[in-house]
Amino acid sequence: MKKLLLILLSLTFLNAQDYKKLFDPNSTYFETGNFTITFYNAENQKGIDPNYDLYKNLPFRTIAVNPHKIIPGNVVFIPQFAGVKLPDGSYHDGYFFTHQILDKPKGESIKFFIDKNQPNPFMEKKVAKAVVFEARGRIAKSMRLLFKLQFTKKEIKPTYKMVAAEFTNLMHEGNKKIGSVNERIQKYSELGKGTPYLIYNLGEGVGSKIDPDPTIDFARTDCMTFCEHTLALAISDNYPEMYDNLQKIRYKKGEVEYTARNHFTIADWLPNNNWLLEDVTLKVGPGLTKKMDKTIDRPTFYKNNGVPEEKIKEAPQKEKLTVDYIPTKNLLKISPNLKGGEIVSIVTTNPVVVSAHMGIIIRDAWDNLLFRHASSSQSTNEVMDVRFEQIVKSLEKSKSRVGMIFMRAREDFKIPQ
Repeated sequence: MKKLLLILLSLTFLNAQDYKKLFDPNSTYFETGNFTITFYNAENQKGIDPNYDLYKNLPFRTIAVNPHKIIPGNVVFIPQFAGVKLPDGSYHDGYFFTHQILDKPKGESIKFFIDKNQPNPFMEKKVAKAVVFEARGRIAKSMRLLFKLQFTKKEIKPTYKMVAAEFTNLMHEGNKKIGSVNERIQKYSELGKGTPYLIYNLGEGVGSKIDPDPTIDFARTDCMTFCEHTLALAISDNYPEMYDNLQKIRYKKGEVEYTARNHFTIADWLPNNNWLLEDVTLKVGPGLTKKMDKTIDRPTFYKNNGVPEEKIKEAPQKEKLTVDYIPTKNLLKISPNLKGGEIVSIVTTNPVVVSAHMGIIIRDAWDNLLFRHASSSQSTNEVMDVRFEQIVKSLEKSKSRVGMIFMRAREDFKIPQ
């Protein structure tokens, strides 16, 4: 206990340039800017948007933010306030919940919710501006779990905790309110945030000799199955229908067999789902696209994954493929053309595949452009949102991931029989 107290006290005396020493090594941090600080309380909520009221205010933990600068609902880390002694005698860890938004937000400013009946411990720091980081991964999960009962007004069950009847209720109610398939994709995918990541989580079910993983499992996901699950929800009215539609999305003609599965995103998944999906890359990036040639060697892929020779002969064979994609340097230019709901394939230079990763484009209530995806990073390892410009910045640093292909669900789709 003494050791912990000494560590917390030492935080107070850290210089601003030492903030990275406070980062949790198993989490991810995004610097969002240097923000002007003000305060509000239960009686004086001037400048707070009364229409955004999803969470309870929690003294010394809740902040109101400009949603164009910081994504509402996220956990943020403010290093200047790590080590501040709170009225109850404990020491602040520097983590806050962005559970309110500013009314008519402008620029980089945040408001801290304080208890009007207790001293304001942050005033003692005399900090007019603070560096703010959005925190993702282990530390954010821990903070949400620790304070969940204190700030949650209404339990919103994520899809990874739902059972069949709850999925049916979700689609019954959601589909009445949301007519557009692309809007449903955005709404239902939001309920998938926080789903634990697991690569290769689905298969052909018990009894399959090649991949006996379950044919459906919302409790875990990888980048492709997250997109498949979301699409199946968006075009269905109840759980049995959603299950059947999921198999039609995952397999050519809905035939649940390993060699009929749409393993290759652009070579199989997109063309075999042309009843539902349209490649809109040329539409959203006219004059900004580039071509890439690939050879999709399915027989070698099947052989490496244990498919018998006799089955390989009957399965789809090697194919030369030319695709249009938008190079990384042009992605921010086309962002105004993205409506939200688009499925994204991140293009790789790997010679045997086109797609290295998948996700969904989101236009939120404040017109922010987000990339929602199942992150495989050890520091996040869940379905999460990042700003579109952040994912573009990460691609700029990559030598192998060079751009994106965009797909959009057809509003006039017809489910194959």
